[in-house]
Amino acid sequence: MSERFPRRAEKARRTRLALIAAATELFAERGYTGTTIEAIAQKAGVARPTVFTSMPGGKPQLLKEARDVAIAGDDEPVPIPQRTWYVQTLAQTDPVVLVRMQSRNNRRILKRVAALEIVIRAIAADPGLAELAAEARRQRRFGAATITGRLHELGALRPGLTHEAAGDIYYALASPEVFLLLTRDQGWTMAAYEEWLADQLIYALLGRDGNASAEPRRAAADDTAPR
Repeated sequence: MSERFPRRAEKARRTRLALIAAATELFAERGYTGTTIEAIAQKAGVARPTVFTSMPGGKPQLLKEARDVAIAGDDEPVPIPQRTWYVQTLAQTDPVVLVRMQSRNNRRILKRVAALEIVIRAIAADPGLAELAAEARRQRRFGAATITGRLHELGALRPGLTHEAAGDIYYALASPEVFLLLTRDQGWTMAAYEEWLADQLIYALLGRDGNASAEPRRAAADDTAPR
């Protein structure tokens, strides 16, 4: 008995991750309403009833969990504020280094989650999904306020810029819409986007020259990076 239960739990975890991966891809390709449970099950290689066994909440739960995994990069139950990369970023005392590190974090997260964020925005009026859309906005606002709050603590914000306004600027520049506009629509590489974001944030928040590149690099290969 003691040997069977861990195996059963691992099998259930693999099934859940397969469903999340399938849902993530299909939501990004077809949108929320265009993605069916049947399509998710088929792509994940499971029977339709298995979807509801693993995800009793159906499509809304799949969308929420797909977003959670995309943001974190895995399904480990470790909140973002406790992740090593985030703690190390906030520990920086050089504001320029902090902004560049966080721009890299943003690039890695948005590469995984930007398309899902757009899907969530599109269904915000749906009564059954409005809370998910509102929570996504709150989390992004909190993340922006945390970073700009740290810059405020360091006394690094440019003269006349309030913490609240800095949060608004960060929220806009690091948005999924801007990420997709540049990387998907305009063909920028991930590295070019990261550099641009850091330069813009350094200029807008710190009032310093970010030494932006004159010509963004276009996508010739996949800019993958570890989490």
